[in-house]
Amino acid sequence: MFSKRDWQRARPWLLALGLSTVAHAWLLQQQSGEAESPRPPAPQASPGRATVRVLSTVPVSATAPEATRTPAPKLPPARSRSAAPVATPNHTQPVPAASPAAQAEATTPEPAPATAAPSPPHTARLAAAGEWHYILLQNGAYGRARLNWQPSGRDYSLMLERELEGRPLPAWKSQGQIDEQGLSPERYVQQRRGRDMVATNFRRDEGLISYSTSADLVPLPAGVQDRLSWWIQLAALIEARPEHYPPGSELRLPVAAFRGEAREWVFQVLDQQTLELPGASVARALHLRRLALGPYSGEIEVWLDPARGHIPVQLIMDLPDDRGWQLQLSNTPADKP
Repeated sequence: MFSKRDWQRARPWLLALGLSTVAHAWLLQQQSGEAESPRPPAPQASPGRATVRVLSTVPVSATAPEATRTPAPKLPPARSRSAAPVATPNHTQPVPAASPAAQAEATTPEPAPATAAPSPPHTARLAAAGEWHYILLQNGAYGRARLNWQPSGRDYSLMLERELEGRPLPAWKSQGQIDEQGLSPERYVQQRRGRDMVATNFRRDEGLISYSTSADLVPLPAGVQDRLSWWIQLAALIEARPEHYPPGSELRLPVAAFRGEAREWVFQVLDQQTLELPGASVARALHLRRLALGPYSGEIEVWLDPARGHIPVQLIMDLPDDRGWQLQLSNTPADKP
């Protein structure tokens, strides 16, 4: 039994206990009321895996309706690649959106391969197919010569036949292809009675020149000509742009020797002359001289006829590896060898 004094001592504690009980009951009632209002279910995380919230890497206005949003551009096939893994050390932080520079790189297509350079403009105008006859003069003796030029599509054949006082001399024959720059010889031969004696081969796939009389291989320069094709090539270059070759100008042309390396021939344009030839009168013939290649190389003089596509109508050949001889246009069938 508590005494009156004991009740007086315990009264403050009993009052505090009663107030605590009432407050506790009120809190329980408030929590019970909140439990009755519905809430959306919380997302279920996979067992053992933290939930990661990933933001879109495509910038879209937050207020724009879904139907008006611009879809992310598709990557071209050459650039397609799997997404890089997202680093989330604590598996709770959201992944930041990609920077504008990264987005631009991801959506920029692969640069197109460089296109091939366009073909150079035509710098040669070849004469039409034809046959020209000449008077041949060599060591005081007379003879005949015939130049036969036959272009056919992308191929050509060129032959010079000669005879001196009824005796046939070695014929020259050039064969090859025709391109934007004119003639591209593939084989040059000297023939006797239809049989090849000496040959020069232009091995363009290998960039080399070879000779039948030697095992040596020499470099093949661009635009190189043989000892006959230069006649037509020189005419074609001047015919294409005659205004570029006034008197005093020069024209350079690489030419393969009978053996050894090709040399650059430099033709100096001298003047225009009127020629009275055995079978024709040629007005304004363009006179050129090939300068000497060295102290013993000799010279070549040639006259080109503008009315005939600048085909040579007169030549003076003074070369150390061939006896000096001259040609003059005749153009009469009786001059045929």
